[in-house]
Amino acid sequence: MRRAEFLAFWVNSARNAGREVASMREVRKLYSPVHGAVSSLCELNTGGERHRGEGFAVSARSFPAQLYYRLIPAAEVLSPADGAVTAAENDAFRLRTGDGLELEVLLPCGAEYFVQTGDMARAGEPVCRISSEELRREKAVVKVQFTDSSRMTELHVLAGQKRAGAPAAEYSPRNP
Repeated sequence: MRRAEFLAFWVNSARNAGREVASMREVRKLYSPVHGAVSSLCELNTGGERHRGEGFAVSARSFPAQLYYRLIPAAEVLSPADGAVTAAENDAFRLRTGDGLELEVLLPCGAEYFVQTGDMARAGEPVCRISSEELRREKAVVKVQFTDSSRMTELHVLAGQKRAGAPAAEYSPRNP
């Protein structure tokens, strides 16, 4: 009987220790830049085109997203995280977060920007506008990826249908 009690105590202690370690790890969120189905970049690699790095993609191929983007002439792309805009090109922009991670948001077409390089963008704030017609195309996706994945320990993509500005992924930055 005592041995069984000891084993139960030991198993519970081990489980609680794991929770304490997990709770000490800092978790940050990334938000969906547009309405659509969120999936991991690994899932997109099944086709002919290969995607580098860690991150997620949002496609407007689902029925609710297709319907939404038919009703509006242009779609606003939101910032996936708080950060400084380090580059704003025709079909992509980069953000540097407060913990030093750099995110690249790849767009399916050219964009009209509301911000300039050096501006701060808050998570969920509009950064640019793209054609909703281009976003509805067959293989059009908005990709959010880390440019240097060695600066993070793990990434969990919250797959499924998301509204723009809804949590789409969680990551843990690597402590320096």
